[in-house]
Amino acid sequence: SIRWRKSHLNQKCLSRVLLVWSIAVGLGLQILNDVRALKKLSYNNVVAYDKPSKMQMAAHIAGRIIYILFAFAWPFALFPAWKAMIWATVPNVVFSLCFMINTQINHLVGHCAHAFDSNFFKHQIITAQNFGRDSAFCFYFSGGLNYQIEHHLFPTVNHCHLPALSPGVKKICKKYGVPYNSVSGYRQAIEEHFAHTAAMSVKPE
Repeated sequence: SIRWRKSHLNQKCLSRVLLVWSIAVGLGLQILNDVRALKKLSYNNVVAYDKPSKMQMAAHIAGRIIYILFAFAWPFALFPAWKAMIWATVPNVVFSLCFMINTQINHLVGHCAHAFDSNFFKHQIITAQNFGRDSAFCFYFSGGLNYQIEHHLFPTVNHCHLPALSPGVKKICKKYGVPYNSVSGYRQAIEEHFAHTAAMSVKPE
């Protein structure tokens, strides 16, 4: 768990959520989280990994430098400053927003965020939430991540097959009394996510 801080008080504000979601991929996942993981040899303080060799570290750093050059610096070598600023920020912000909206609403909701089970497969089910299973828009806009339960159970299966797997998984969950979390679509999933965010902003007693 994460220790509560005063900064959590306003985490429910829409402006803060949009700001964080806008930079979460380009700055957070690609750079800051990467540096933190390399320093601690653990991703999100959960998944540990071996210390990379000098060759692996060199290749990794080179990859990050190439990413920064192409994503942020290259536009300034081709366009006027105002246009380069647009190309260096807008695509990254849009992608980051799309990524965050399609990943946070699948896990960070009240009944999933604090769930746990020692059984690996059951844990994958109760800590995930599907949304819009009958919506073509939800499926294509999320890239199939709206079938989050099946995505976690079968991570190597192409997402185009997840809708076909869903009824069978739901049937098995019902048979063994395992909650199969699913909501109608983006609106309900986002509402539940913000309700959870608001609850987490309250200082625990």
